[in-house]
Amino acid sequence: MFRRALLIASLAIVPTLSFASPEAPVEGKDFLSVKPAVQTQNPKKIEVLAFFAYTCPHCYTYEKTLEPWAAKLPSDVEFKRIPVNWTNKTKHLTQTYYALEQLKKIDPYHEMMFNAVIKEGRDFPDLESVADYLAQNGLNKEEFLKAAKSFSANMNTEKARKTWMAYGIDGTPCNAINGKYIAAPHLAGTREGAIQVMDFLISKERQSMHK
Repeated sequence: MFRRALLIASLAIVPTLSFASPEAPVEGKDFLSVKPAVQTQNPKKIEVLAFFAYTCPHCYTYEKTLEPWAAKLPSDVEFKRIPVNWTNKTKHLTQTYYALEQLKKIDPYHEMMFNAVIKEGRDFPDLESVADYLAQNGLNKEEFLKAAKSFSANMNTEKARKTWMAYGIDGTPCNAINGKYIAAPHLAGTREGAIQVMDFLISKERQSMHK
């Protein structure tokens, strides 16, 4: 919790930080190396992971920069969101994301959940409360609860936990690039800077894979 608090504090003072160089980001300053590297799922693709939490206001603002960038990534890059729940009290929010993914309802309900929690200040203490809210906005409640409690959603929730722990993630938002690097707005200095750093690291990995 202490290190996460430091990350939040660093985000709060972003304007005083030096920004990442879009041409030559510096390791240890603009991005971090992951040692040992984490095994990615598909060695033929450059994997980009986006760690987020619906309860994280910085994730909410970063999403507006990250999503349009991710939508335009080339075919050799595989982008995945990884929901993070620091305690079991918010595990149901991770299940919510994977239920929406299973139902192919990420659009529009992923953004809707962010808006509800961060912008509207709604409290979702359990899956039932989430289901009621989503049902009020057009999603079938029974289908959602079935998906959220399914073996698949629970398996993905546990897999997500193991993934962010493997990377040593202690704050959100941040991104992992191909199992080797961590990039984040609090490192680069701005949300746009983090995108530039990721472009640099993706290009670096692409060159490495084709040597």
